[in-house]
Amino acid sequence: MGSPNFTAPPPDPEPPAVDAFLSAVDHAMNSNTLLLTADCDVPIAAGNRQNVLHAFLRSALFERLMHAADAGRNWHNLSDEYSSEPFEYPPLREGFRATVSPLDHEGFLTGLRWMLCEAFSPYGHHYPAADAERLVRGFTQELLGAEGPAWSFAAVSPDFLRSTGYYCGEEPQRPVYFDGSGSDTATFVHRGLSFHLLLTNGSP
Repeated sequence: MGSPNFTAPPPDPEPPAVDAFLSAVDHAMNSNTLLLTADCDVPIAAGNRQNVLHAFLRSALFERLMHAADAGRNWHNLSDEYSSEPFEYPPLREGFRATVSPLDHEGFLTGLRWMLCEAFSPYGHHYPAADAERLVRGFTQELLGAEGPAWSFAAVSPDFLRSTGYYCGEEPQRPVYFDGSGSDTATFVHRGLSFHLLLTNGSP
């Protein structure tokens, strides 16, 4: 069996509820939060999602979606347009594992609330529980529809993108994304042929 193939829906502005949640995570965690959405030509299940994720990370579409999400959220951290030195590509780290660990639906929601209420917030921008719940509810309803528990969820070890070196002192090879702290997260959400990858990199 060959490697899976991937496609993505046409680029559109993030729906308001999705943008509100991503922006809130940016504010709370001081993150450059990105959400990637794509489809695979084989059904994704617990037994093959590690391989599907790895194939996606190595695909040209992953890099294209990273750049589009970065530009769409006005970060422009993954482009060398404003840099005095050209960036190296792709942004993947050599020897990455991107190990998946299963989450249930409630564990997924708990992770989203953690981003807003408990994760390290260098500027003290945690959200009150009621506001966080409203943001999480709107995000998940927009992303997953009415059948949220029917989706499958996994945490992914955030070791697959180059590091800023902020916490370890290593010389960064741009483009970079993760910072090497507990605020680096990757969450894989899938159902049927469709999936989302949510990324955070909060740091001081």
